[in-house]
Amino acid sequence: MINNLNKLENYIQKFNLEEVFPPEIRRFLKIKKYAKGEIIFNAYKPVLYIYFLVEGLVEINSIMLSGNKLFINNLFPLELIGDLEYMNNQDAMFDVVAADASTAILLPFDIAKKYLEDNPKFWRLLAIECNKKLLRTNKAIILKGSYSLKTVLANYLIKNNYEITFSSLVDLAAHLNVSYRNLSRVIKTLSEEGVIKKDRKKIITLKRKELKNYSVNI
Repeated sequence: MINNLNKLENYIQKFNLEEVFPPEIRRFLKIKKYAKGEIIFNAYKPVLYIYFLVEGLVEINSIMLSGNKLFINNLFPLELIGDLEYMNNQDAMFDVVAADASTAILLPFDIAKKYLEDNPKFWRLLAIECNKKLLRTNKAIILKGSYSLKTVLANYLIKNNYEITFSSLVDLAAHLNVSYRNLSRVIKTLSEEGVIKKDRKKIITLKRKELKNYSVNI
């Protein structure tokens, strides 16, 4: 218990959450770890917490009527999950999965309502994080709809420090919300140009300058 309290205090200090989490509510907060691939919550199910992501990577997906998975967004520390559901008093909008080993601080909805409804720092953080997610999602939609797959892949590689790993090309295609066939073709083209190298479940950049020529600032 003491160890968890120490971890909580460390996270609070690291992300400057002292005024968002005043001392009287900290005993109600939980720290939870998620393994890669573990479901945090499912779409259309009740959400009971606001999740403050402090470690790892979370993926937001939506299952279409066709049964296909649509990638919505990635979340990185410090970002919030369940904030929209809290503000709108609604069930989960999307499926939320840990894309890597992740850790979150869980703030129960009832504690937020009881102690934080009049806390401007809390509401300011919710507003900022919701806006960030909206802007990033809009940028991703614009990127996919306006540019070639080669540009989408180049931007994704640059964003991930010129190297990406994946469980399969099918999963990578689903993650990028693109066709598996087209993704395979683009990877082959860039590999033949010597710009990238695909090694089983990894793609590394061999020529960063050339890769940047395919990317766009968005």
